[in-house]
Amino acid sequence: MPTLKPILLIGALPLVFVGCTTTNPQKALDDVNQQVAARAGYNVRWLRDDAERDEIDKAVAALLQTNLTAQSAVAIALLNNRSLQAEFEEIGISQAELVQASRLKNPTFEGFWRLPSQGPKVVNAEYALAADFLDLLTLPARKKIAAQNLEVAKLRIAHQVLTVAEEVQAAFYTVQAGQQLTNRFSLIVEVNEAAADVAKRQHDAGNITDLELQNQQAAYAQSRLDLSRAQTQLRSDREKLNRLLGLWGAQITWQTASELPPLPEKELPVENVEALAVSQRLDLAASRNQVANVQGALKLKKSVRWLPAVDIGVNAEHETDRTWLVGPTLGLEIPVFDQGQAELARLASEYRRAARNFEALAVNIRSEVREARDALIAARDTTDYFHKILLPQRQRILRETLLQYNAMQLGNLALLSAKEREALAEREAIEALRDYWITRARLENAVGGRLTNELPTPAKSDAATPHSEYKH
Repeated sequence: MPTLKPILLIGALPLVFVGCTTTNPQKALDDVNQQVAARAGYNVRWLRDDAERDEIDKAVAALLQTNLTAQSAVAIALLNNRSLQAEFEEIGISQAELVQASRLKNPTFEGFWRLPSQGPKVVNAEYALAADFLDLLTLPARKKIAAQNLEVAKLRIAHQVLTVAEEVQAAFYTVQAGQQLTNRFSLIVEVNEAAADVAKRQHDAGNITDLELQNQQAAYAQSRLDLSRAQTQLRSDREKLNRLLGLWGAQITWQTASELPPLPEKELPVENVEALAVSQRLDLAASRNQVANVQGALKLKKSVRWLPAVDIGVNAEHETDRTWLVGPTLGLEIPVFDQGQAELARLASEYRRAARNFEALAVNIRSEVREARDALIAARDTTDYFHKILLPQRQRILRETLLQYNAMQLGNLALLSAKEREALAEREAIEALRDYWITRARLENAVGGRLTNELPTPAKSDAATPHSEYKH
């Protein structure tokens, strides 16, 4: 009926305000990928269906075909780490919340039908259609807050990706150092086993004492124990890396180069890293945006606290004489008992909490960067000292001791002592180099992105080269 046009117009009014925001979070993921690529040079993918699962499996299989590097291990983790994939869902949730915030509440339709108790049985019908006017009024503000929440989610996820990358690098260098130590211990066991056999023959011939024989056999037993411990620790370290990479079954048979990459010729630029971290850390940017978001929600609540609900619509009544009565309706929630004090207090506390968390994070980031910078400088100095001074010194001492031993000027005890000190220096040198690479990854994550485009240089050999000093 013509008289029902106002009702239809009111019903169609919300459609005018329905935004074109989509629930597809691909653009948000692209933004995360762009942030990660710009800071660390890696790409991320979000597993959302079986087709993508197949593509990711093929990409992981291809990366596992060759010896893992720190970079390929990170690439696998960013594709295959299930916990990280679960974190990506926060983007989808925030995108959906943005879409929801862009929509008006559905209008409410009511109908009444009444029959007169006397006279003609003509139905008296009444219809009402109403919508929340306050919902329309606050739509732009709510949409803005939801969009900012999506930005916070993107920044947090991007920071989480960089954190996972650091964890993977630390785990990878730990495995590589463990593999290198295991190779050295295996060599020492072989040498000590041969030495113990020679000592046994010398003792049987009466050329060495019982003490010298026992010392050599004890050295062999200790080297076997050291090897067993190193192998156990290596298996544990590999499993930690497997968890980070999301590998299982036949995938866990991956291999790495057997030696850590050497110290790079040039060190990372560590000047002004504190200011750089404050300017580009993604978690700090997320915290800053969170403060603005809560402040926006607080302002919105203050502006509408005296109008908790406003329903505007149209009412049409079909009288028993077949005439229509049509007119507007207005419904107001009267804030007698609840003026929004509790909600305002909650938002005010959330705002102060967000502000204090932001300030604390900024302070902690500065401290974290300074600590990582100093640790990197110390780690490089320590590694350099071991490889250029202490380890060569211990190797020269072992060579000279071996020469005097072969000339029968020194006994087994002196040779064993020299070998133990050289082995200890080599172990500490490997651990120092491992700590350097782990600290380097930690500093770059603390700063919020890679400080240089240079990648670690792989070791020249994939096999441990035996030192001639162990042979006698």
